Amino acid sequence: MNRQASKDIVVAALITDSADRVLIVQPHHKEGWIFPGGYVEKGESPSAACAREVAAELGLTTNSPTRLLSIDYCDSSEEYVMFIFDCGIMSEEDKAKITLSPNLKEFTFAPNEESEKMLRRRSSRRLMPTLEARKMTGIAYLEHEERF
Repeated sequence: MNRQASKDIVVAALITDSADRVLIVQPHHKEGWIFPGGYVEKGESPSAACAREVAAELGLTTNSPTRLLSIDYCDSSEEYVMFIFDCGIMSEEDKAKITLSPNLKEFTFAPNEESEKMLRRRSSRRLMPTLEARKMTGIAYLEHEERF
């Protein structure tokens, strides 16, 4: 049997502030809001890709991944696996230093319920299981944004 490898590995960063609000960004190339993140490049680990994407999108190197929180497999026409990493709590000092990449329109820190409404459908369905995993020692495994 000849099988083709999955198309993409995607990473995202869960970053909150001291008020426990979630950092979300609005890209130019699609509608709605998403977590900071992007694609893993060939030969790059998912955690290194997450650190690179946070630095590229926000202009910061202080919020590197500390642990994996959730994994989501999607087998749509855009088949991919997404790793969401805990990139910590952003200080007020670092919030003031955010410099968005040209690919992003804006960023905001929003309460969980507001973030859930603002995020694109797939990202929205990942939010609560990922936040719950942050409070525990395990990892949330999802398929199609649903708990497995």
